[in-house]
Amino acid sequence: MARNIVVTGEAGTGKTMVALAIAMGLRAKGKKVGYFKPAGEKSFKRSKDGMSIDEDAAIMKDVLGLEADAGSICPIPQSHTSFDELAKIGTADLKAKIQESYDEVSRGMDVVIIEGTRDPWQLLHVNLSTPQIAQMMEARVLCLVNFTELSATDNILHLKSFFNQHGIASMGVVLTMVPPMLKNTIQNEIPKFMEEHEIGFCGAIYHRRELFNPTIRDILRALDGEMIVGDDKLDHLIDQFLIGSMLPENALKWFRRARDSAVITGGDRADLCLAAMETDVALLILTGGLGPDIRTISRAKETGVPILMTAHDTYATGRIVDGLIGTVSAENKRKIKTIEKIVGEALDFACLS
Repeated sequence: MARNIVVTGEAGTGKTMVALAIAMGLRAKGKKVGYFKPAGEKSFKRSKDGMSIDEDAAIMKDVLGLEADAGSICPIPQSHTSFDELAKIGTADLKAKIQESYDEVSRGMDVVIIEGTRDPWQLLHVNLSTPQIAQMMEARVLCLVNFTELSATDNILHLKSFFNQHGIASMGVVLTMVPPMLKNTIQNEIPKFMEEHEIGFCGAIYHRRELFNPTIRDILRALDGEMIVGDDKLDHLIDQFLIGSMLPENALKWFRRARDSAVITGGDRADLCLAAMETDVALLILTGGLGPDIRTISRAKETGVPILMTAHDTYATGRIVDGLIGTVSAENKRKIKTIEKIVGEALDFACLS
């Protein structure tokens, strides 16, 4: 029977990235490792039979070369309005489907990495939140916490309390997106803090652009977009996203403060596009399926600023790109190697056993 490790954490903590690093690290030790995501999110990416599949499941299948189909790796891809969708099916049938898919995915494996839901408490209404899944799978729990400031210790205790309340007696924690300036605190204080609260300290991943920041290629794929200008800059890293919805003269002060940023605005806002290209903006994302006018395209070619167009509206686009922290793609071989080395070395594999 395979040993199970649940990787969980709030949205944007890099769960898939860490799951990949664990899988590659254990494979290097000679273990047969599978990946399972009981409940994911419906994606524009489709399986061969036309079914909606979870993007992370499709990526992990490709990167790890898994034989199981993506529909088994993630048996319950849900929409954002899935309350009725899953409640009507019922917990018993959902659990049966998860167990059947897990049996297929885990066959012949020594370890299965199970990725939790977008947030640990998601699907509580059908008794399939991450701690409930961990109980069902008798899994070791590894919780990721973005540790961008010292107050994140409260987040650690909050998550511990939540998991304890739902039947998980012990858990390990990996701190992510840690600013380098907190290195002394992480080394000298955090281990004692974890020990006092009976939490396993399983490592700290320091913030590095090449680990956590998405490339233009990542953004293009996530938005199911189209490049209008700048196909040669798909590997450029984006540091932050700015919503352009104000007057150009008001927007300029924000654009000038940011480097390697992407401006999200409607395709009909030529005034904002032209203003943004007078600063260090690294990408224009035009929403609503509206392409740029001739002036914008001409200026983009002069300045070298890539333009990406998506059919999503501005709100949906902002929501999607906010979820791209720590994303992984099968095409980005350089990032996969970076994850294997940097994240792999940051993790305490003894803590996972």
